[in-house]
Amino acid sequence: MTQLIDVHTHIVPNSFPDSPDKEGEPKWPCMVCEGDSAKILIEDKPYRQLDSRSWDVNRRIEDMDRTKVARQALSPMPELLSYWFKPSAGMEMCLWMNKVIAEMVALHPGRFSGLGIVPMQDPAMAAKMLTRIKADGFSGVEIGSNINEVMLGDSRFDEFFAEAEAQDLAIFVHALRPIGVERLNKFPDLVPFAAFPLDTALTAVSLIRAGIPHKYPRLRIGFSHGGGAIVPLVHRLTQGWKLTKSFGGSLPETPQSYAARFFYDSLVYDPGYLSYLMTDFAPGQYFAGTDYPYAIMERDPAAFIGQTSIADKDSLLFQAAERFLGIA
Repeated sequence: MTQLIDVHTHIVPNSFPDSPDKEGEPKWPCMVCEGDSAKILIEDKPYRQLDSRSWDVNRRIEDMDRTKVARQALSPMPELLSYWFKPSAGMEMCLWMNKVIAEMVALHPGRFSGLGIVPMQDPAMAAKMLTRIKADGFSGVEIGSNINEVMLGDSRFDEFFAEAEAQDLAIFVHALRPIGVERLNKFPDLVPFAAFPLDTALTAVSLIRAGIPHKYPRLRIGFSHGGGAIVPLVHRLTQGWKLTKSFGGSLPETPQSYAARFFYDSLVYDPGYLSYLMTDFAPGQYFAGTDYPYAIMERDPAAFIGQTSIADKDSLLFQAAERFLGIA
């Protein structure tokens, strides 16, 4: 089997506990299962159609074997990050999702790694929870590209980043409820296809501008969807760095150099573009990611990687993922 590690996959449990505050948290999810399929309801409205690939590890492994995937990192469907809940309810969702993921990993620890979640709407609470995340064997956490419309470069999250570095935990940033999405109300289908990669890139450059890679040099941060639109934004930010004398001396190195320290997944759908990213933008920092098991996923990651022109395919297949996830 090709030693391919897929860092970008999602799970949804086949059930949720009752809301800890039904009156105060109307967006608490519930599942309606019918055999192998299910609907997740939010505010009593269908949010997404699912099937057992979201929670059945044996079915996952069948798919992994067929597509030559040796290991998956499991993270929740991003909507379950639940930053719009009160912190106490958010904590309850985090505990439930982390329990489900830990149980899935425990069934096949050689095939799965876990990326848990923390209540980022309360950064201090999220930072404290990282100790438990580490103790429970998770490789890191998944967080949204913005926290209730606040970019991750905001200083309120510094405590969280410092603790993640101290605990040696990876951070996987996934697009979530993009800022400015109301401007796309005429074309809502553009949200996942255009707004997601824009929001991901915007939060990445906000982290660079805030100096997060400089303050926490051992922190491992990875971005979904290949970093989205990060390439032109970083080039423009680098030009601004030159014109403003390193933004008044606040950034000792170029934005491009900081961007090259981040990790990114391979979910860009174009092998030529991925070849450019790995060769010129952030060599050695791209790992495989498919968005399994959703409709937009890359269905044959090994074949896709095989179409790239890069010489060091092992880096993309498993080496970058091992470094990001802390796998010996």
